[in-house]
Amino acid sequence: MLEEFDLKGIDVNQPSVLERYHDIRYLADGCKISNNDHLVAQHHNKLCLIMLSARHPIHTKQIENISFKINENVDLSEVKVSGKKKKGAQFMGPNSRLCFITCKDGSVYPILSCVKGKLIEVNTNLITSPELILNKGNSDGYIAVIQPKKDDEKIVMDHLLELSEYNKLRDG
Repeated sequence: MLEEFDLKGIDVNQPSVLERYHDIRYLADGCKISNNDHLVAQHHNKLCLIMLSARHPIHTKQIENISFKINENVDLSEVKVSGKKKKGAQFMGPNSRLCFITCKDGSVYPILSCVKGKLIEVNTNLITSPELILNKGNSDGYIAVIQPKKDDEKIVMDHLLELSEYNKLRDG
């Protein structure tokens, strides 16, 4: 038997899980490439998810591949991290490259870590399913997880733009 519910008092415009549990900031024009905008979401536990902004030009293109091979000697998809102290984690600076996204039109976007800390994980699912960035950008389409140093947890996002600043920059 179906019951009827009065939905008049319910706000249907609830924030997403990402908005509810993360401090969201933006990096505009990463690697000095116009509109190569990144989104950094810092969870309450201080871990940072690195993603692409919804305004990134990649959302109007087709992705050919995503490579975590930064140079001939370093492939971040092969880094293995273990234990409480994250043994084996690669240390990243805010301008360290995480991956390269190549589109079918030949454009290549280098993606930065945006924050300083230990690279805990890269999303290797993107290698076989790059469309996750386009279809599930705020969940399964994340690029990496970075753990800031304890001393930097509170200031690690200070150089990034808040939503209002980012919108002002992009909307003029």
